[in-house]
Amino acid sequence: MFAFAPYLETMKMLKDVSVGGGLSDLFTLLRRHPKEQVVPALLAFGCSGFIFFLFIIDPKVNTDVYVPQEVVYVENWSMDRTDEEIMADRWAVQCLKDKRDARRREAMKSLGRMSGMDVEAIEREAEADRLARGVVEVERPDGLSC
Repeated sequence: MFAFAPYLETMKMLKDVSVGGGLSDLFTLLRRHPKEQVVPALLAFGCSGFIFFLFIIDPKVNTDVYVPQEVVYVENWSMDRTDEEIMADRWAVQCLKDKRDARRREAMKSLGRMSGMDVEAIEREAEADRLARGVVEVERPDGLSC
């Protein structure tokens, strides 16, 4: 019984509410000031009606059945790959990433030069910061050409 207490309190508040009373108040207001109140009343009814219409059509929107996408594997590797082949593939991907990062770095440098920044000084400070933090470059394997 305790779970229904808020519901009962709400029902007590709604006992004084009636649609007929509201409509009679509206018509009384329109009879007193018909010219000044017609346009705002029509706008209010129109906007409320449009929102009500949207609530009616909303359950019918986006009701397509979801079809999950098919997973397509881009690369297939054989089960008998050696560690050297795996590392060669990893370094090839790393080379692509390094080239991408170099292009981005050059674009940022040119943007900095156009903005009037001292790009070389900023780069020297960044290199000193990397050395101070102890960040080291991983040595590339012999024979690797990017």
